[in-house]
Amino acid sequence: MQELINEIRKLIEYARPGGTITKEVIDILSIKKLESVIFDLTDTLGKKDTKKALEVLQNLIYQKEPLQKILITLYNHFKKIYLTKIATKENKNIAQSLNLKPNQTFLVKKYQMQSKYFKENELKIILQSLRDLDYKYKIGEIDLQVGLESILCTYCS
Repeated sequence: MQELINEIRKLIEYARPGGTITKEVIDILSIKKLESVIFDLTDTLGKKDTKKALEVLQNLIYQKEPLQKILITLYNHFKKIYLTKIATKENKNIAQSLNLKPNQTFLVKKYQMQSKYFKENELKIILQSLRDLDYKYKIGEIDLQVGLESILCTYCS
């Protein structure tokens, strides 16, 4: 909560009295959490924008986010998109399928929107690729950053 208060104060000070705050200003000034950046990364993947996807990954690395954490967060995010795709197909409650808390139901629309970017089979392949990368990294077969970049390039093209 304190982080949120600090971000709001920063925006208010920037706007000055009577000023307006645009989405662009918020994006520039606010510090995003990894989870929200993963939504941005997934959007760029869905839109097949390789350059932007790699930029988002590089920014995470520049911000000193651990590569393993990026991999796990990306995997969990794609898993939720896959579960959303299945729940939609089977007319199930998405919020329940994702085990969302009542204050997280706003995420349903975001996951639904992102699930439209991918076919069910593509999501299975992406999830398997991320699992394979984790395994190969742990046994020393591949550098994690190179593996993540490779996956992003593969699924953006």
